[in-house]
Amino acid sequence: MQIFDNLRLTPYHLFFLFVSLLYSFNVKAKDLPSPVNKVPIYSQQLVIEEWTAGLDEPWGLSFISDGVVLVTEKKGNLLVITRDSKKKVIGVPSVTNKGQGGLLDVALDPNYSLNGWVYLSFSDMDKNNPEKSMTKIVRGKLSYSSKSITWENEEVLFQANPKDYMNTGFHFGSRIAFDNNDHLYFGIGDRGVMDMAQSINVPNGKIHRIKTDGSIPEGNPFVNTFNVYPSIFTYGNRNPQGIIVHPDSNVIWQTEHGPKGGDELNVIKSGLNYGWPKISYGINYNGSVLTEFVDLPGMEQPESYWTPSIAVSSLDVYVGKMFPEWNGHLLVSALADQSVRVVSVSDENYLSEIVLIKDLGRVRDVTSGPDGAIYALLPTKMIRISR
Repeated sequence: MQIFDNLRLTPYHLFFLFVSLLYSFNVKAKDLPSPVNKVPIYSQQLVIEEWTAGLDEPWGLSFISDGVVLVTEKKGNLLVITRDSKKKVIGVPSVTNKGQGGLLDVALDPNYSLNGWVYLSFSDMDKNNPEKSMTKIVRGKLSYSSKSITWENEEVLFQANPKDYMNTGFHFGSRIAFDNNDHLYFGIGDRGVMDMAQSINVPNGKIHRIKTDGSIPEGNPFVNTFNVYPSIFTYGNRNPQGIIVHPDSNVIWQTEHGPKGGDELNVIKSGLNYGWPKISYGINYNGSVLTEFVDLPGMEQPESYWTPSIAVSSLDVYVGKMFPEWNGHLLVSALADQSVRVVSVSDENYLSEIVLIKDLGRVRDVTSGPDGAIYALLPTKMIRISR
């Protein structure tokens, strides 16, 4: 054909054509993670005991001291629990207990022994339209008397613009984590509207970073960008269900609840796009194709992912003497898989994992306690895992 008769391909042109094709078809297999499968089950004997019972959809836990723990119930209760007692904190914020929303995470300030601050995440109702809600972050203090425990000195740290409240009951996030530089991290899911995760003009589908007093860090990636939420730290996040800053490496690890398949373990870095919903290792819940792509330029890959989905729900780093071989390992809880997993990591790299417990019920939260045991929230109780 005439068009090809006049075409002269030099080595340079051939090289450029090869690179262009490589780029277009996203052939970067060496960079793509492998799915987690055939995970071994921990073979040594464990002691699993009921630490407290009678809970109603517990969502988050945080130890005040050895034997004293704060637990949230999704319906709106904050409880102070010991082995022998369970007291409801009076005066906590009202929440929208709708769908996946409610009273979510609870966390203690890294300097709690000095300042007494307690942080909560929850789904906040739009006062002008009760059908709409959005994730909100507050902090307050517990005041103890002989008869009661009350929530006082509340400060609002993050609240979305009313126009961004939504009437869906999905994907609120929202765990809370701290680093050593007075930063607080939290996630908000896409709220069931997938494409919003790619827009930095809305708060959902993001990891946010604020200071512990609610102010905005100067180093946030979009702080000088017009008409965006300056708290946004990353975007393209479907439903961040776990986040923790590793105490040894300061790496920010995050677990993301995926669609049908494609739960992710991510390393979170400032300003990056984690791809949802443009790329995913999962499919729609009805079995149809969600996206043709698992990789696109400018979008981050997970360090690992679970397919089929285990329905990740929380994340912690084990610190303690009871299981010294696991110090610095990640603890991952799962809802559908009804498991707690111990994940070995090195710096920013996923290495391996084992299943610690399984089939005792959906696990909403997991943490290592002051005594070195591992504690997990099931639908109606908290259990203690020890040797």
